[in-house]
Amino acid sequence: MTTMELEECIKDGFDDSLREYIQSEEYVSAKQQERRCLAYLESLLNESQKNALYSFLDETINTSSRLLSEAYMHGVVEGIALRKKVISE
Repeated sequence: MTTMELEECIKDGFDDSLREYIQSEEYVSAKQQERRCLAYLESLLNESQKNALYSFLDETINTSSRLLSEAYMHGVVEGIALRKKVISE
């Protein structure tokens, strides 16, 4: 398996492993609360301030997403390495 194929498998696994959580009542409720808070904040801002907020949120979300993806990928790779080490001992 090539590195690119491994990365694709890991990304697919990440999506599959989170699907159940994303559909959970806990996550849905948290997202609804998040949307209510954002709607309230938006009601306090003018258009220029809203655009600044959206730019900030986009950057924050992108940074967090990259970190989470990297953390998951490293965890999977380290888990595979540890499994191979344990099995070979």
